[in-house]
Amino acid sequence: MHTLLTVQGQMNKEIKKVLLFTTPVFTFENNIDVNPLPPLGLAYLGAVLENSGIAVRIFDCLAEGWNNRPKVADNIIRIGSSFDEIEDIIREFEPDIVGVNSLFSRQEKNARQIYAIAKKVNQNIITIAGGAHPTALPKLVLSDENVDFVVLGEGEETIVDLIKIIEGKRDVSILDGVGYKKNGQVKIIPKTKFIEDLDKLPFPARHLLNMEKYFGLKASHGTRMRQRFSPIVTSRGCPAKCTFCSAKKVWGGKFRSRSPENVIAEIKLIINKYQIQEIMFEDDNVTFDAKRAAKIFDLMTEEKLDVVWDTPNGIAAWTLTEELIDKIKESGCCRLNFPIETGNQYVMDKIIKKPLKLEKVKPLINYARRIGLDVGLFLVIGMPGETEDQIWDSFHTAKELEVYSPHISIATPYPGTELYEECIEKKYLSDSFSLDDLYISSFCISTEHWDGNKLKEIYSKGQRFLLVSFFKKHPIVFLKKVLRKLFTEPVKFLRITFSVISNKKVFMIF
Repeated sequence: MHTLLTVQGQMNKEIKKVLLFTTPVFTFENNIDVNPLPPLGLAYLGAVLENSGIAVRIFDCLAEGWNNRPKVADNIIRIGSSFDEIEDIIREFEPDIVGVNSLFSRQEKNARQIYAIAKKVNQNIITIAGGAHPTALPKLVLSDENVDFVVLGEGEETIVDLIKIIEGKRDVSILDGVGYKKNGQVKIIPKTKFIEDLDKLPFPARHLLNMEKYFGLKASHGTRMRQRFSPIVTSRGCPAKCTFCSAKKVWGGKFRSRSPENVIAEIKLIINKYQIQEIMFEDDNVTFDAKRAAKIFDLMTEEKLDVVWDTPNGIAAWTLTEELIDKIKESGCCRLNFPIETGNQYVMDKIIKKPLKLEKVKPLINYARRIGLDVGLFLVIGMPGETEDQIWDSFHTAKELEVYSPHISIATPYPGTELYEECIEKKYLSDSFSLDDLYISSFCISTEHWDGNKLKEIYSKGQRFLLVSFFKKHPIVFLKKVLRKLFTEPVKFLRITFSVISNKKVFMIF
């Protein structure tokens, strides 16, 4: 009946304690591109496990070890708790299960180290991998001898079912979205079921997080406006089919949402319990259901919630209207990010495959600015099939919209995306390509139109073009921002200035 677990030797094992980790992270010594953010995914898991009577501890290695930054290679550091500290935590807590939230493929070595430490402490500890990386590459993750299970996609219901099976209380037939090993062979049960009623989930167990560690950071998934902030997720699933995005792989292609009343209840809770001053809506599509979004914003206004809010992942721009933007502004939004991705409609339709018409969104961006909203712009350049002229359309669009410091991502083939499959099929990646190359500005794709070096050149020229355009259009504002940056971040400012002067890669000043 329980053949799933015979190879692990853990049949009928009672689960009393679960220890959940985020990993330390690799980043650049001279351009740190990571920031601690309360891991809501683990907090959701912690909440459902506690409701099942299990003792849970969450340890965010990045936040807890933020000032620990050993150099591991040329210009590469690892930020986070040391592996000795991680071992001490496992020994002290004595968990039955160690779970690791492994979001990014580039960090897979750090995740593997935690699995190995768990088995070193006690071979009977059950190890579970979750997150975007194991969801996209479950067979690869399970090839590690120290990994017992992979949970695909959202895990709140799956982890509870898996524990019931480990304890011998249910049959393996209930499992959905799980990878395991049987007789030395990797087996994958596909993910077919997603939680339809998100209101039935408990609120994330933020009490299991060291929330004070995050407060006061200058940046955490963007620049923060207030000292005390918290992310919140009000929906899951994305019907869009953007070729560079793995969200559909993790959360499914159907939009599922919490009720406005449920969302407001959580916001009130964290304001009262943690004195939260800023909300970060981390949804992929918080405005996808415009009627629901309007109700949320109306309730925030009616309840006079004393918070500002931001959209670090952007919004579903195709659902916006001027009326909805008014509600957004009135309810406390301080910055509205528009992920338009490209300034060329052909690239939008045929290459990125996002259901967005630029002719509609441009007036909405202008309107948002007119009513006093700070506006951000997300662009992606370097998609296979995109020409140099089409890339320049994106820079010119940013200039036209007077967003002179857009967030520009270099197209990166993350596993689980259509872009990754295309790059593998058409050999757009070098023979030496590895998962270590998967970071936001790796320039690892080479196509018939450009290679990585050419794309770097276009990127730098485009950034300089926007800086010069900003100076010409608003010289006083430009100089004020330069002086502010010089006095608040002098080292970073001088480094960026040197990059501009020496014609090297440019990091945006503002």
